[in-house]
Amino acid sequence: MLDELFPKGALTPDANDCSIQSLLFGHRIKPQQTRYDYLAEFLQIAMAKKRIVDDDSQPTDELFIIDDKVKDHMIEYTPVSNMGLKRFIFFDNSRLDTKSSIDDEAYKKCVDILSESIEHEAIQLEKKKDIFVLQNILYGFSIENAGRSWFNKNLLPVCPEVLFPESLARKALREKASIDSVSTDNNFDFNSYTYMARGGEIYYLHLLHALNYAESGKKELLEKQIKRMLSGIPQLSKISEYIQQKWENEMDFNDLDTDTPTVKKTMKAIPLDYQYRDKYTISELTTFLDNRIQPMEKLDLLSCGIVIQIFRMMSTVAAVGSKTNGSIWLIDTCEQGKKEHQEVKKLAHHCFSLNEESFIKYIDKGIAYYYPHDDEEKINKRRKSASDDTIKVIRKLGKNMAMIIPMTGPDMRFTLPEEILKFLVMSLIPVGKKVTFDNFLDMLYEHFEIVISPEHYARAVSENKAPHQSNVTFLQMNKSDFAQKLKNCGFLRDLSDATSIVENPYESEAD
Repeated sequence: MLDELFPKGALTPDANDCSIQSLLFGHRIKPQQTRYDYLAEFLQIAMAKKRIVDDDSQPTDELFIIDDKVKDHMIEYTPVSNMGLKRFIFFDNSRLDTKSSIDDEAYKKCVDILSESIEHEAIQLEKKKDIFVLQNILYGFSIENAGRSWFNKNLLPVCPEVLFPESLARKALREKASIDSVSTDNNFDFNSYTYMARGGEIYYLHLLHALNYAESGKKELLEKQIKRMLSGIPQLSKISEYIQQKWENEMDFNDLDTDTPTVKKTMKAIPLDYQYRDKYTISELTTFLDNRIQPMEKLDLLSCGIVIQIFRMMSTVAAVGSKTNGSIWLIDTCEQGKKEHQEVKKLAHHCFSLNEESFIKYIDKGIAYYYPHDDEEKINKRRKSASDDTIKVIRKLGKNMAMIIPMTGPDMRFTLPEEILKFLVMSLIPVGKKVTFDNFLDMLYEHFEIVISPEHYARAVSENKAPHQSNVTFLQMNKSDFAQKLKNCGFLRDLSDATSIVENPYESEAD
């Protein structure tokens, strides 16, 4: 279904901002994004006010819109920029060459405002020292921001107030800004995509489609879970709100028409074929979010989970669309530092290569479909661009998450580090529940087409998802290594010589 998108009409092949990879895998994923950018962008969209474009309805605070119109209408969302807070956190800890005079003046004014506002009780310290302690506390929640300017930095999304939209300080806009007006915070480009390059938007649209076809109650449950997760550190939320509110009050920003938001963004589209993953993604996400763990750890694990789910969506669509048997993820479970099983390594690398080949074949199929009259030069250019924004993205993020090994050199293949293994257990097994080891392997295959054992490789071959191998008994060693890895992580215990169980030991957030 190459030409079927959700929502319909959001992308057209001749659009200036469209590309073959956008049409095939969703508009648009770029290598600059980190897993935390995916998470922050997704949560920013979820928590922002939204409305259906070309519809008379009012913007809603609901995290997900359930309406027949979302099938063929784009959705606009209006995140809150909170530039005063963002400037306070990041300006003093950023590159000198990107600091404009207006923002230097605004930063110093914000510090002065806060210095005059803080009350001192038992311990008397210099006011500005107090401010810098507060600034450092907030800055301690920074995500991977190396080399970014202050206006493009971000925090781990621990509360709604720090869900900053991406912004660029265009020279022409900053020169027009005045410290005496709201232009201090509004004269930024909020509609460019570099780090928040719509990866989180693609994940949001996937969930939106799934929830519009899900059973009753799923939407309400997921919205409740997301809001609860973002309220895990209420003290940080109060501090952030206090800083932004003090800045706005002093600058008289509250005199503005609050019905006219500064930041307006319009979501694009994803391939309708992502619906193959609808029921799995909802189940995995709601099961994971029910786990009661430390808020920072939950956000960190979720950032991994979102990337894994997007990778699975893309891999499935590429394999199904190209009609190749490169769909499975054969996992090499050998622990780092231990002697490798050469046969496992060889087969895992072969399956990884087939996975990438399915992307190339699907991209070529898409080029032939959408651009049948392209000459060879244009085809090669489109193929390279699409490869950079699909295969190379997966390689980059996969290696950063230690899901793809080795970091450099040949024989790339999938593996499962402890962090990702933890997400998989927490997203597949409900809190406090247990399943047999073999049932857990079934779940990994059913949800993520993850293959570890000889039995599941044979199943993949029978379903045309893997190449035929005359003998894969060596995968039994892989299976044993995986059981030991689960045991080392505290998720597996032996009941007898023949039976082991995998258990989710956490309690429910609902308790």
